[in-house]
Amino acid sequence: MRSYLASSPRRHRFAFGLVSLLLLLGLVLTACGGGSSSSSGPKTDTLNVLPAPNGPNVDNFNPFFNYNTPAAWGSQGLLYEGLYRTNLYTGNYEPWLATSYEFSSDGSQLTFHLRPNVKWNDGQPFTSADVKFTFDLLKAHPALDQGGVLPLVKDVATPDDQTVTFTLTGPNSTALFYIGQQTYIVPQHVWSTISGDLTKFTNDKNPVGTGPYKLRSFSPDLIIYDVNPSYWGSQPAVKHIYVYSAKDNTTAVTNMIQGKYDWMGTGWTPAFDQQFKSKDPQHNKTWFFPSNTVMLYLNLYKAPFNNLLVREAISAAINRDNLPQGVALYAKPANPTGIIPARKDWIAPEYQNATFQYSVSQAQAYLKQAGYTQHSDGYFYDSSGKVLGFSIIVPSSWSDWAQDVQFIVNDLNKAGIKATMNGVADANTYFSAIYGGNYEAAISWTDKGPTPYYPYRDMLSSSNSGPIGKSVSGSNFERWDTHTAGALATQVDQLLKQYMTSTDPNVQKQAIQGIEKIMVEQLPAIPLTVNVDWDEYTTKHWTGWPDDSNPYDVGPPYQLPDAANVILHLKPAS
Repeated sequence: MRSYLASSPRRHRFAFGLVSLLLLLGLVLTACGGGSSSSSGPKTDTLNVLPAPNGPNVDNFNPFFNYNTPAAWGSQGLLYEGLYRTNLYTGNYEPWLATSYEFSSDGSQLTFHLRPNVKWNDGQPFTSADVKFTFDLLKAHPALDQGGVLPLVKDVATPDDQTVTFTLTGPNSTALFYIGQQTYIVPQHVWSTISGDLTKFTNDKNPVGTGPYKLRSFSPDLIIYDVNPSYWGSQPAVKHIYVYSAKDNTTAVTNMIQGKYDWMGTGWTPAFDQQFKSKDPQHNKTWFFPSNTVMLYLNLYKAPFNNLLVREAISAAINRDNLPQGVALYAKPANPTGIIPARKDWIAPEYQNATFQYSVSQAQAYLKQAGYTQHSDGYFYDSSGKVLGFSIIVPSSWSDWAQDVQFIVNDLNKAGIKATMNGVADANTYFSAIYGGNYEAAISWTDKGPTPYYPYRDMLSSSNSGPIGKSVSGSNFERWDTHTAGALATQVDQLLKQYMTSTDPNVQKQAIQGIEKIMVEQLPAIPLTVNVDWDEYTTKHWTGWPDDSNPYDVGPPYQLPDAANVILHLKPAS
């Protein structure tokens, strides 16, 4: 059985009239022991990885946390797996624990055919009862409910060990699960014993999954995975994975240049590139693929960000052409729709070549129209005498975004907006703030997908939002919903539904272009630059990495479960 799978038809072709489905792979873990004192894994059969410089490793192996929230790297893709996965580079929809699927003639049933001979990493068989329990569990987990999609599932039938049938609530209901909702298969004999809130289940004592690796040990500085000898696919060439932590980009880059890691996903500069590649020109490589849009998120639950004129002023005051320099050189200015260049064919003709116009005078005109007056200190004040000011949160260790925020702060100050940078010490503090709504403004990414539907849905679906204090889903950090946007939020929800339920690609494109208009005119979040995937690696010990000549998947180690697919492609260097 193959350890990785050939590409299937393009993912967005499959989506027409079917489901926007992604039941992704997760990671397999066996035990959580003490940390290792080893400073580096052996080079002959070990892969040394720094996923990103996010500080200490987190002791949490719950696969239902995605990479945006605290979870140990490897929980998704190495330990736990799903039925299908979407390749974020090609857009292909690829089988994994399931080999195929089919709908009934009336569209009310979806059947997955499972792989035979799959076992949990504790030796127990992968039975139909386990699969049924998993989906019953997910239906009861509100944190995994995306826009009323999961309640469409009425029943899960497993007539044999090779088939799973989902019965939907209504005829022609074709939306079940979809990309960004990373759903993993977990074992009944472990998860049925869980009591209380699943979001607090760290799953760190004896994690059991179906994936290609098992957990040997955990420490804040080092996680070690060993190959799963009973894995259903071909045995990986990489037998051990050492997962390191680093406190900041500088430490990470230094370690990579010195040869401590085989693979890293860290913000990069031309200076780093010269040092890294000159160290070993034959083997040291990078691959930076534009993958998502960096946004300035303004908390719409807080004044004055609920005022469109203020959002327009903030956007006009930012000189985006100054952002791609130094550590952020590779991130070029974004299209006003927020759609990345690789998905340009989805952009309406009127926005194809649109750019943001930097204008201090226009920014100040917007503020005056909003009722603000400029005082002798250069800043704008409202009618009560309160200065227009706010802080922008960013992890100070993320040097590319920290640099961007400082440039943005300087631009806003120049326009009369008293902005400051809130450089928090660690990523977990940052994530807690933007997911919980305890911030004013923040710089962050949008989610990825084979069409603009997926980042738009995650960022703008009102079901992903909620009042301050409630954790948002997807990337709706700005909290765009009917409370903050009224009928416009309802309109976006309807357009998302139009895309999701249509069988016509032209109707789907019309839906996306309707959202583009709202994105451009209403600025629910403010596009800044096109984020690239940071992928630094060496071929000294392992070959088979994705690159321009072989772009079989996205490359960064922090992108899970895709990183598992990359690892399964690796072979020892000759």
